[in-house]
Amino acid sequence: MDSDAPTQPAGEPKADTEGQPPDRRRFLEIGLWTSVGVAGLAFMGAGGRFVVGDALNPQQGQWVQVGEVAKLPAGQVHRATYTARTKDAWRSSDRKGLLYVSSDDGTNYTVLDGTCTHLGCNVQWTDENQGFHCPCHRALFSRSGTVVDGPAPKPLAQLQTKIENGVLFALI
Repeated sequence: MDSDAPTQPAGEPKADTEGQPPDRRRFLEIGLWTSVGVAGLAFMGAGGRFVVGDALNPQQGQWVQVGEVAKLPAGQVHRATYTARTKDAWRSSDRKGLLYVSSDDGTNYTVLDGTCTHLGCNVQWTDENQGFHCPCHRALFSRSGTVVDGPAPKPLAQLQTKIENGVLFALI
């Protein structure tokens, strides 16, 4: 027998805690830590909602004035700029943008967002090519906004329109 090994008195049974219910102290510890955990999760949920605010809510579109219909003759592509007041979860700011308006018949208007779908540069209309080109990476778009050439992954965004009292509006 090794003299350094701990010895167990001969009359004491070996402690076997497996399969036995926890004693009162252990039960109270488990209950306390469970309560603390649940309260912490509830606090973090409320605090997280406070920090995130309305940022997770989908933003609704906003109608912007494009121009008077009388000043947008058919058969031409017109450039229009807009400034819209936007509000996110923490602040309000002015959003500026570029739109292109065209009509074949003078009653139905097509409004395209002038932002290239590649990296967000403003596209430019060219009469000689009858299309839009992006000066940043040479993407080309047709008059309807479809991709003709270049790195742009999607066509230009076509916006919903409405006419009220002779004024054309677009939903951005």
